[in-house]
Amino acid sequence: MTAYYDTLIVTFSDPIGILDMMCTDTCDVATLKEWIESYESTRMTPISEHTAVITSEYNMPCVKEWLTHCTPIADMREF
Repeated sequence: MTAYYDTLIVTFSDPIGILDMMCTDTCDVATLKEWIESYESTRMTPISEHTAVITSEYNMPCVKEWLTHCTPIADMREF
């Protein structure tokens, strides 16, 4: 059986390090990466100060909704 993953490239308006502090204050986790990876089968890989690649086997709709409502996003591309 082959798993298929959705991929999202997100460019945040604020640096990921600043968003990490937001997560510490409001989400009871240490980093944005930790919050995103709390969704089963979901991984976040920062590729620059503002940009990350997020993959998920089946939780991408929930991840996208949370990101849209809770983080400042400059650009979001789905592959």
